[in-house]
Amino acid sequence: MGFCKPHLFVRSATQLFMLVVLLILLGACAVFTPAGTDAIRGTDIQLWHRDNALQKLIDEKTKSYLTTDNSVRLLVNGVEGFARRYENMRSARFIFVKTFLFTDDEEGRRMATALSERARAGIPVVLQYDVKGSIASTADVADMLKHTSPTLPIGEKRIIHKMREAGVTIVPTNSPSRPYELREWWENIQRFFQSPIAALKRSTESLVLFDYCDHEKYFITGHEGGEIRAIIGGMNIASEYAWGGITGRKDTVTGKVGWHDVDVEVRGPAAYAAFREFLSDMKMHTGRELPTRLAETVKKITKASKSKFERARVRFVVHHPLSERKRYVEDLYRILMQATPPGEPIFIATAYFAPSKRIRDAIIEHAKLGGIVTVLTNSLESNNHPILTIAAHYAALEIMKNTENFHLYEWKPRAEKGEQTMHQKLASFGRFGPVIVGSFNLDAQSAVHNTESVYLIDEPSFRERFDQLTERYLSQEYSKRIFREDLETEPILKRIHSFLTHELAWYWL
Repeated sequence: MGFCKPHLFVRSATQLFMLVVLLILLGACAVFTPAGTDAIRGTDIQLWHRDNALQKLIDEKTKSYLTTDNSVRLLVNGVEGFARRYENMRSARFIFVKTFLFTDDEEGRRMATALSERARAGIPVVLQYDVKGSIASTADVADMLKHTSPTLPIGEKRIIHKMREAGVTIVPTNSPSRPYELREWWENIQRFFQSPIAALKRSTESLVLFDYCDHEKYFITGHEGGEIRAIIGGMNIASEYAWGGITGRKDTVTGKVGWHDVDVEVRGPAAYAAFREFLSDMKMHTGRELPTRLAETVKKITKASKSKFERARVRFVVHHPLSERKRYVEDLYRILMQATPPGEPIFIATAYFAPSKRIRDAIIEHAKLGGIVTVLTNSLESNNHPILTIAAHYAALEIMKNTENFHLYEWKPRAEKGEQTMHQKLASFGRFGPVIVGSFNLDAQSAVHNTESVYLIDEPSFRERFDQLTERYLSQEYSKRIFREDLETEPILKRIHSFLTHELAWYWL
């Protein structure tokens, strides 16, 4: 949300209404239950993930494709991630940014200034930002209402408005007054007079619009020679992301310190996949083609010769439940868990661990075959949404009851080091298998409600640095292992709270 889900200000208003129709909605949740996959279990310890049948299964179930000749670069914390963003901007011929939230804080203002300067210099700059995700308080709403217009009836924050005035193309996504939402509810009112039952059923499905977000984060730049660089991962435009890993820094506007997060920069064909997705999303949200000047620039870049880079095999996987109610990224996780050879380890770092039953079952299935499955998530002390840790304890205990090969670690907050909350979304499969980096958490928001994207990366040197990072995560300095007896000896009221949170409120977690 600022983090990975809408801010509490927005969520509290929408959840109150949702609870009224809880029983109806739970019945409608079957709409979001995807079909199973045909499991493929690898046998070759080193090359199982390159099996043709497995690749075809991933193609089919995630509607993605494998690319080669890419280069990949791990960007750990804002220290690396934001420095690379500003570096790429300096030589960019166009800049496309998509973020779940754009905060009016020190880093938000610095980024807004940089994007505005590039736009004034004649570089096409586009910003897509999630309106609901960027509302943190009533003050933000008041700020928005100062900048209304016939096309923006609820307005936009001053920081966004100033970028628009500087020539940045602004694409607000998931605005409560956006035509998609208004049309949805108007059509359902008409439907009520024709078939009240059908209208009631559709209304429960339409509730997803209130809790839906564009949660992916892209920072895409086009360069001479047709080169596209795509940075994706967990980092939004806000100080807590940019200052991750910086000792002793605190934002003077919000008072926040840095979080720990991870992005990846991709160059090559897989970067073009993210680039095309950005354009597709932009058209869906605006209902229009690209402005002429921007379209001409894009055409020049995409027609230029595309250099080959290194030999990384990369797949870009995205799901967009508002336009197509599929769970492609969750399917990717499940397929890879089922394909990892028996006895091989699986590692997952997720800011919020409230997995669906299908993911829990996949974890249990692999662990019973001898493979250690390790999950790192936030502790109560580090979680910006502590209720997610409460839910995680129930999910973890259910898995631990079935297998001893599930290991749960919780992040130790280190505010003084600029690593208060862990926000990365990472996974690795087997000792030599592929790695996931992206915006997807193992929770219902990412699985059911949000637009999410990840890169699946197969490259030995990248995997080596990734393993060094995860080894550090599991050290006593960074995390604490939580055992089954720790969860079973928690006070009974806390365990009941954990059960109710995960099992009854999972749809909104």
